[in-house]
Amino acid sequence: MSPVVTRASDGVPVVAYAMLDEQGRMLASRNARTVFYAASTVKLGVMLAAVIAAERGELSLDDTLECHREFECLGAEGVTETFRLDPEDSDPEFPADGERATIRDLVAMMITRSSNEATNVLFDRLGRAPIAEAFRLCCAQDTRMERRIGDPCAMRSGLTNESTPADLAAITRRIVGSGLTTRTNADWMRGVLEAQEHPRIGSVVPSGTPWGSKSGDVPGVEHDVAFVGPAGSRCFLAICTRGYEPQQGREVIRAVAQALLTADIEPNTR
Repeated sequence: MSPVVTRASDGVPVVAYAMLDEQGRMLASRNARTVFYAASTVKLGVMLAAVIAAERGELSLDDTLECHREFECLGAEGVTETFRLDPEDSDPEFPADGERATIRDLVAMMITRSSNEATNVLFDRLGRAPIAEAFRLCCAQDTRMERRIGDPCAMRSGLTNESTPADLAAITRRIVGSGLTTRTNADWMRGVLEAQEHPRIGSVVPSGTPWGSKSGDVPGVEHDVAFVGPAGSRCFLAICTRGYEPQQGREVIRAVAQALLTADIEPNTR
């Protein structure tokens, strides 16, 4: 294997994971507090922030937003610049410029097929502070979303999106049902995760076992976080990798998930 050196990877292969039970107790971990470029896993915070805002009456999930593929760069004050996502990062199914979509539908696009355009439209509607608050409410102390997806000005300014396996597992646990939102909205978010079109962990879950996930990748980085199992016996597993080729990273995630999900693990209560 040749080391993969990119903006998000120093070329040193790293595998890290965190596995929680429904009470938030750690079942298994390795380098769980290692900080990674979050890639699309950070979109979990956007979904949660939208739901929290809806529950506070600040918006409705059925409000519509205008869709577009061109976004303002978050650069130096007074500088006007726009950007479009590179073709390989674009969502070919995203609505045409000027069409409108509900926040509910944009969240589904963002999570199930990882639409970057939907993410950026939602980011602009919500703002950075509510997304940061959503992470704080999950006690995700090392997670931040400072910029839109693919914003070259923000990247040049040093703004980034980061997380850890421990945080991603905690965020997913709070989203799926630990009382942070109403049961109706938690059930809806769980359903969105269950509709995932890019499974990694989910590909090794036994048939008939409920699961839902959010993966993320950029060159040199492959991640996935999932809930597995029905209410009462769920676990929450986040696996992050760095320094691998895409297929290698996905194989690592599947292998680690297979091993952890079939092991007889007791909670660490120390």
